[in-house]
Amino acid sequence: MLNWQAYPTLKLATQHFGKVPADLSADEQSQLAKMLDHQLAMEARILDYAAQAEMSVSAADLNAALEEVKKAYSDEEAWKASMATVKLDLPSLKEALQRELLVSQVMDKVVENIKPLTEEAAKSWYLDHPRQFLQPERRLVRHILITIDDTNPENYEETSYSRLQNIRSQLISSPGKFADLAMRYSECPTAVNEGKIGLVKAGQLYPELDAVLFQLPERGFSQITRSPMGFHLLWCEKIHAAAPMPLSEAVPKIIEAQLQQAKKKLQKQWLTWLMQQEA
Repeated sequence: MLNWQAYPTLKLATQHFGKVPADLSADEQSQLAKMLDHQLAMEARILDYAAQAEMSVSAADLNAALEEVKKAYSDEEAWKASMATVKLDLPSLKEALQRELLVSQVMDKVVENIKPLTEEAAKSWYLDHPRQFLQPERRLVRHILITIDDTNPENYEETSYSRLQNIRSQLISSPGKFADLAMRYSECPTAVNEGKIGLVKAGQLYPELDAVLFQLPERGFSQITRSPMGFHLLWCEKIHAAAPMPLSEAVPKIIEAQLQQAKKKLQKQWLTWLMQQEA
């Protein structure tokens, strides 16, 4: 394997298996090798096309790509350590990134003449497919969390439950105190935002919380509910009933979705054609 190939190998391993190459099983290693061979064969044909078209990558674009890679790590040392584990030095990484950028340039050029839907066509699509634009019920929710910690007497299970039950009692008599009590007592980072989780639809929270939240009336408080995080007190601040997405919001989404779909289709067709050409 050439040194620069360590980068696409690392990307494929983390994207498909969530692991670095060294941690893959024998079966995963075999799958990775096949994926890498296929990707590199396709890239080679694309890069031949780029060379014939005299395409190139600017130093500014290459440096920007390098900085994007570094952003995935906590600091410079963590990045260097990660590169060292896959035996990837800086010149080899730059070579890999240059190849990646050239491939992107070619694929962008393939679809540069695709025209997006007009607004009128997007509006017609919206009117002809109303079910696709029905937004599910959403609920604006805040919570107060008390965690459980067997090493801290204040957060023993029974103590945590009792603490939150006491907070709930205060809220039943004074509902307007939720924001203040959340900031004062909640052990979740949302405490700084008055306990606000935000607008959620079914399936976004822990199942235990989801089941409770979507049974609450508007402005209702939950009973104490346990999740893997600890004990929660939920407040359903507002209910947004299921409703059609507004036309003004749907139209740009339709235009963008159609454009991306058209691009992917044309790129796939072009790649099929390219791979059928004689080398």
